[in-house]
Amino acid sequence: MTKYVTAHFDANDVLEYATDSILVTDCDLDAPGPKIIYVNQSFEKMTGWSRAEILGKSPRVLQGEKTDHHIFDNMRETLAAGEVWEGQTINYRKDSSEFMMEWSISTVLDHFGKATCYVAVQRDISRRVETENKLVQARYEAAEANRKRINLARYFSPQTAEHLSEHDNPLGQMRRQNVAVLFIDIQGSTTIAEKLDPERVVAILQSFYTRMAKVIFSYSGSIEHFAGDSLLAIFGMPEAGNKDAVNALKCSYDMVKELDRWNEKRITQGREKIVADISVHYGEVVLGDIGVRESMSFTVIGDTVNTTSRLQELCRKFDKRVLVSEDILRQAEFEGLKSWRNYYCDEGTHKVRGREEAISVYGGIDPE
Repeated sequence: MTKYVTAHFDANDVLEYATDSILVTDCDLDAPGPKIIYVNQSFEKMTGWSRAEILGKSPRVLQGEKTDHHIFDNMRETLAAGEVWEGQTINYRKDSSEFMMEWSISTVLDHFGKATCYVAVQRDISRRVETENKLVQARYEAAEANRKRINLARYFSPQTAEHLSEHDNPLGQMRRQNVAVLFIDIQGSTTIAEKLDPERVVAILQSFYTRMAKVIFSYSGSIEHFAGDSLLAIFGMPEAGNKDAVNALKCSYDMVKELDRWNEKRITQGREKIVADISVHYGEVVLGDIGVRESMSFTVIGDTVNTTSRLQELCRKFDKRVLVSEDILRQAEFEGLKSWRNYYCDEGTHKVRGREEAISVYGGIDPE
């Protein structure tokens, strides 16, 4: 038969050597508050108050400027109902240093059910709260980084977006830089909008943006902005490369091919073709982040951007799907593609709207 050995112990010793801080007060909750009638060694270690110093004082001696006194609003009612009251807030040690304390207070009753004292079990949870706050901050930062990455992914290739999301000021300060600029615009979008429901128009534009963005990103381009039925792409941003002009020209041709594939699908579905005009130019722009700290966006401005947009307006005049400037061809030759002029025909020198100086224009040979 198994023998059970009953240990004999003094309840006072159990309280004295408990690892949690134990504080016992009388039952007078009215101001200036209950008086402390017992504390254990863990209380002395946690607060810096010795037993001789703290006995007879109110637990409010532990409170201070940052203590949230609202947590005590329901304490009297909770204890009166015979329930355990729990709370946590900033308290202060004897040396006035702060710590986050969590405690549970229970009512001790005599044989007649009358309250004789309150026993508070207290814990310093500063480290735990700090860890929790760091975790919350880490989650916030991760969510913020993901939001920035998703936002950047609207304008940059996945690889570039990933790189830029790691920087607080990804596009840098406003600066002058040579870039290749590509502008594409859907022909007759107003007529299309008049024939279709708004939801269908939005669906067409969304498909157009998605298809064109995929081509742009494949050539390390970035999207400066979407505007209705048009799109402005930049090659050489945020940093200039050694194939910016070449990439822009190749991108223009692959855009045409992608539009052809899309239209083949649309025609088999009995839908109208989508025709777009494309222009490509090269030159100096001013670019970088602009706005306020809470809302920054990258911007590209300058005559090069305006000229690219105006050049696109000449596509219908020359019945060309792609028009490029001599500047972009010259830069492409500098970058190593000497044969690119073989794919364009000289359309002469022309003035474009908003620009005094004429520009040499070349039409892309229709791939069809």
